[in-house]
Amino acid sequence: MVKALSCYSLRGMRVLLRVDFNVPIVRGRVAGDFRVRAHLPAIRSLLLGENRIILLSHHSDRRQSIRPLAKHLGTLLKIPVAFLSDPSAAALPPGPIVLVENLRFWNGEEAEDGTFARMLASRGDVFVNDAFAVAHRRGASITVLPRILPSYLGPLFEREIAELKRLEKNPQRPLVAVFGGAKIETKVKLLKRMVRLADRVLVGGALANPFLRARGATVSLPSTKDAAARAAITALARSPKIVLPVDGVMGRSPGARQRTGSLDRVQQGEGIYDAGPATVRLFGRELAQSRTIIWNGPLGIVEMPAFRKGTLGLVRAIGRSRGRSIVGGGDTIAWLEGRGLLKHFDYVSTGGGAMLAYLAGEKLPGLEALK
Repeated sequence: MVKALSCYSLRGMRVLLRVDFNVPIVRGRVAGDFRVRAHLPAIRSLLLGENRIILLSHHSDRRQSIRPLAKHLGTLLKIPVAFLSDPSAAALPPGPIVLVENLRFWNGEEAEDGTFARMLASRGDVFVNDAFAVAHRRGASITVLPRILPSYLGPLFEREIAELKRLEKNPQRPLVAVFGGAKIETKVKLLKRMVRLADRVLVGGALANPFLRARGATVSLPSTKDAAARAAITALARSPKIVLPVDGVMGRSPGARQRTGSLDRVQQGEGIYDAGPATVRLFGRELAQSRTIIWNGPLGIVEMPAFRKGTLGLVRAIGRSRGRSIVGGGDTIAWLEGRGLLKHFDYVSTGGGAMLAYLAGEKLPGLEALK
């Protein structure tokens, strides 16, 4: 049984709080703080109980110090946040909140090293995991600490699971799922399950290419080498629930001259780099009828201005829909946040991989460890 922090009152304790502060840091400044702000309710709740909070986080860049986040968090909370550059230091710096350096500076984090976990545990009396975004991963601060200290599920983590359970068990219908991006091999299981759960599954981006090929379109990108994945895609492509792009922005390379056209006219050697206007209208009609929407992954190479129109059209279509919308995915969220587009969604998940793993029916190591 998982103990949720919302059901308990911690007072006067040293609390190791696992958060996900894996956010963009540019020239020593935090460039996007959606994930930081998502953890503020847990931090404020623990401060009200006069607890001392030791924040644990990683950054995906193993060389990136998260020191700038101490100052940024202090500004949000309006109190000083101390920074600990070495978790094995003899003493913690003074103050009600201490942020520990990027845990991936030490090999023991990703290795699930018991010695490293016990060193972290010596800093606290209890452990709270509020980092849903890393629940699909393993690590000393995710899967080992809960076996050492009394442990609780944080409020953000709890709400994320509640949102996904509602989506999975009792969604308002029609339920329309939209998936883009790439890495088809990692999403086959998810797509198989979503075809069962959803009323429509809209597939775009590079993710759509093997489905287009299975339906007879000419796509220059190589097929997946995984035979089981190819067989699953061929079977899924037959499903009437799967809706694919009908046009796109294509060319010999992203930097070459581009043209927009029907996907039944893709020439040999051309790549598809964005969804076209007819695809945006097609997807928009499906979304207009929805009561629940879940989206993960862009429809084009949104890092390049020439290939953003399809995804921007999708965002506008979701915003116009009467359906309750949920979006997740680290890169997608960062892109939306940078353009002020998060307001178009009813719920923004802090998790990308964790959300997809949960929807695919997989167990989340970070959640299982709290049991």
